[in-house]
Amino acid sequence: MSDSINTLKAFHIQNSINLKECKSTLSSLVIDSSSMDLFLNLGDGKYGRIFNYGVMVFYGCSQEDISKLFMELAIVEDVKALENYSDDFGIKLSDGDYKIDFHYITLPEINEEVIRIAMLNLGQSLALKYYDAVSQDLLSSIREFTGELETKGKLKISQKNILKFVGKALNTQNRIAENLYIFDAPAVTWENEYLEQVNLSLSKHFELSSRYRSIDSTFNIIKDNLSAYLDLYHHKESSKLEWIIIILILVEVIDTFVSKML
Repeated sequence: MSDSINTLKAFHIQNSINLKECKSTLSSLVIDSSSMDLFLNLGDGKYGRIFNYGVMVFYGCSQEDISKLFMELAIVEDVKALENYSDDFGIKLSDGDYKIDFHYITLPEINEEVIRIAMLNLGQSLALKYYDAVSQDLLSSIREFTGELETKGKLKISQKNILKFVGKALNTQNRIAENLYIFDAPAVTWENEYLEQVNLSLSKHFELSSRYRSIDSTFNIIKDNLSAYLDLYHHKESSKLEWIIIILILVEVIDTFVSKML
């Protein structure tokens, strides 16, 4: 058997993907489908996998093949790869030892299930890269708010914008929890030692668990800070209400005093 290598190419899409509409458009290409993804046979040993959380992964495909599929999906919705969120990884077929390198994994056997597992791991890795960038952007804004609070003793951001910020953080964290199955091995690996080994090797290589925990920790920091900001606003509103009550009482007292004087 001569050594050969094929490349996986992953792209993170601007928005989450409607799998139902994609399946309808690409019905002749769909090998398997679930609520989470579509697995496509693109001919001549080429495959594609579309994940509902906005990632598309291709195996053995040229840029022309990928662009063609993107054009077909653009009929359904705005499918545009984010320039900064793409990645690739190789699968090398060899009689040699099973091993994993920085840019590729060497395997004695490659089949559809191996390709699907590799697509899953690369897809989740790219999704984590995207969500990490989102979490760092949110954390950067939090640092600005905190710095402003430290130097000026107040926040310029309104309560409405704070609430919108909270919504964005919670919504992003929910999408991660709902769509990324970092700690769950694919069902196909439960009774197949070889596939289990491939999945574990790739999961460790991409450091999926540690990256997931890091992002989750960042979101917890963000939520704690936002909770503190909201407490400040609630205290501010309570203080305003107390002053209004004091002023009303004072007006009532003055009015009563004036009435008695007259």
